[in-house]
Amino acid sequence: MKKSTGRTGGDRHRKRDVARRAASAKRRAGSAARRGRSKKPIVRCAIYTRQSTSAQNRVLSSCDAQFGTCHDYVRAQADSFWRWIGRRFDDVGESGASIDRPALRRLLEHVHNGDIDAIVVYRLDRLTRSLLDSVAILNTLREASVKLLIVTAPELGSAATDKLLLNMMATFAEFERDMIRSRLADAREALKQHGRRLGGRVPYGYDTDPRTKQFVINFDEARRVEAMFELALGGMLPSDIAAEANRLGWRTKQTVAQRSRKVSGGGPWTPRQVLAVLRNPVYVGRFADEGRTRHGQHDAIVPFEVFDQVQDRLDARRTSTRPRRSKEEVRQWPLRGRIACPRCGRTMSTHSTCHGNITYRHYRCRSHAGGRPPCKGVGFPAYEIEKCVVCMLADPELADAPLDVAPGYRLLLRRFQIAWDLLDLHVQMRLLPQVVERIEYSESTYDLTVHVDREGLARFVKDNPPAPKARKTRKRKRR
Repeated sequence: MKKSTGRTGGDRHRKRDVARRAASAKRRAGSAARRGRSKKPIVRCAIYTRQSTSAQNRVLSSCDAQFGTCHDYVRAQADSFWRWIGRRFDDVGESGASIDRPALRRLLEHVHNGDIDAIVVYRLDRLTRSLLDSVAILNTLREASVKLLIVTAPELGSAATDKLLLNMMATFAEFERDMIRSRLADAREALKQHGRRLGGRVPYGYDTDPRTKQFVINFDEARRVEAMFELALGGMLPSDIAAEANRLGWRTKQTVAQRSRKVSGGGPWTPRQVLAVLRNPVYVGRFADEGRTRHGQHDAIVPFEVFDQVQDRLDARRTSTRPRRSKEEVRQWPLRGRIACPRCGRTMSTHSTCHGNITYRHYRCRSHAGGRPPCKGVGFPAYEIEKCVVCMLADPELADAPLDVAPGYRLLLRRFQIAWDLLDLHVQMRLLPQVVERIEYSESTYDLTVHVDREGLARFVKDNPPAPKARKTRKRKRR
């Protein structure tokens, strides 16, 4: 019988310790790997949708359908830590031909602030249909390190070939928009040749056929139109006809927009509206077309003889036969149609008086819109308010122009200010209609608010680029 030396038990214990240490190291490696995966950054995704028409009467709009598809696409990438930021960016009733859209401006502002990591769209043409705008947006996203994810083309990345495909897709989107515009122009020409209605507001005295969309006579309104022409033929002025119509309880035509369901009209008559009825050739079976008239297929309400006699009476009422305003006369009123009355909000008209050789110009409230008389005692000296607007445009911080709507808008205003300061006063006065959209004045706070036209600013900066600063050169002294 052999003696045991104890080596068998010691080897067993050593093997057990090695196995324990290996298992512990494996567990530590697994937990470290899990901790590494949990520290992977979350991709914050914003979903952008757009539809060209505003369909409020639909249960599910195109934007809702696009959002649902994009949201499912983001949820499918949950393992890659994609998360929706919880805020929608929907442009309803906005065209893809321009990037001046409310939701898109808010989205680009979030990109500028670094609030998102990726933008998800259903198709590239939902973002824009212009090649130049597409290139500008892609450059903005690339500078901010924001990815553009297209649901219908998820294979596109950031490689050179993918950028080429994105530009090709933008080109085809712009081509599709041009083709749609061309087809609409051909359809309009075909409707004109057949005497059909193209669109627009329905005049007083007519309704539209639900199937053909052409004019049919509304007999109740047609009798009132005939009465207006008879009163005008009897020598009554448009203001007297409007007063008589309001006394009888007549109201203008009330219409409801098919898409937005917005109600307009249905108010008292004004002299301008009566004059528009008396001048409209639609009541003799014709359409106005770019300064001329063309034949229409609808029935006439007023005979040609009565219409021509009323036109002669209206022409004879003119106190002078002065020609159309020349460009120089128009330039004397650079803010025509852009100043709102501080009391009623209607657009103020121009008024000038002459004393000797001096002409005094004023903007006054003289509108009869809405059947209300003009506000008395409301007027502004033209030169003072025009010069004040010029000074406000020299400092964009004073103008009511939101500086935080888009990342490139502040740069546009800065370039505009540099180019604007280099112009003479008379040139600035002449360019006011291009850059000013609307002016509002508060009688309570004495604040003047200027709303600028963004497209006008962009055209101005494009036509008047800031001159580069000249480099100073030192002359060497001759020895």
